[in-house]
Amino acid sequence: MIIYLHGFNSSGASAKGQFLKQQLGDITVLTPSYHYDPARAIDMLQHLIEASLALDNNIMLAGSSLGGYYAQYLAHYYRLKQVLINPALMPLSTLDNYLGENINFYTGERYELKARHLDTLRTLDVPAPCIEPVPTLLLLDKGDEVLDYHAAIERYQACADVRLFEGGDHAFQHLPDALSPIRELHARQ
Repeated sequence: MIIYLHGFNSSGASAKGQFLKQQLGDITVLTPSYHYDPARAIDMLQHLIEASLALDNNIMLAGSSLGGYYAQYLAHYYRLKQVLINPALMPLSTLDNYLGENINFYTGERYELKARHLDTLRTLDVPAPCIEPVPTLLLLDKGDEVLDYHAAIERYQACADVRLFEGGDHAFQHLPDALSPIRELHARQ
């Protein structure tokens, strides 16, 4: 089973999640939507992971952007394999710009991002993931206009399978090229 975690202002209906469901049809891919409040999101995702582990011990997390930050925390907490797709490993530097009212791109929900939400995000950081590594596939587009891919490489180069693609953007245009390594990681015991 793969649990795909969407990015900021997105939902389980995101293009990447739906693509993984379609292309990995022989693997169950869950694409949950979760609350914008990080505390509520993590609580819901922990319940989902625990319920899923009761059914399948081969669970892998895949997260994009802020979902990659959540995946990193949860993968280390539960000792799960992870795929990080243009992950926001230091989201506070970019989310500061979104304090105040926001609209979810997929659901149309209006909400207010507050400083306390960023405080919660701080508590979820895994600053040195290679000290106690989990199997990790790191997928990066050099053309990511939102995040600097160098930060992710610096954090994971010693303990991840890093796949760096020319061009692309924050939406990660190379997901079709990454299906094989995603399948390989999922198959690892």
